[in-house]
Amino acid sequence: MKENILNLLKTDPGHLTLGQLFQEREAARIEIERLMKELETLKAKMIARAPGKSVSLGKKEQTTYTRNVLIGIGGLCKQIGVSRSTIYRWINEGTFPSPVRISPGAVRWRSEDVEQWMNSLTMSP
Repeated sequence: MKENILNLLKTDPGHLTLGQLFQEREAARIEIERLMKELETLKAKMIARAPGKSVSLGKKEQTTYTRNVLIGIGGLCKQIGVSRSTIYRWINEGTFPSPVRISPGAVRWRSEDVEQWMNSLTMSP
């Protein structure tokens, strides 16, 4: 059954035989198992590449970095939970640490600068 399983499952079951329904159910089970294995493999690869360990904070995870790590914009956006434009707006406003230029086309942020900025934020009740 090479046809896309989602398209098969969208078919009105009233037009299918019992045998076809069982085949679709089995194909869906196999596809779900394959996707679960693929997800576990991807998670393992991400953990292996992570710069630090993840600390569980409810439903979200926050990456903690070791000292003297340079963080790219993608990792920074993910860690703080804001967009690139927000980070650059904060830099222009002077409320966020400036990046370090590591080459003509690349900038990074010092992890200790970002952690210090995060610690300086006041929690409002």
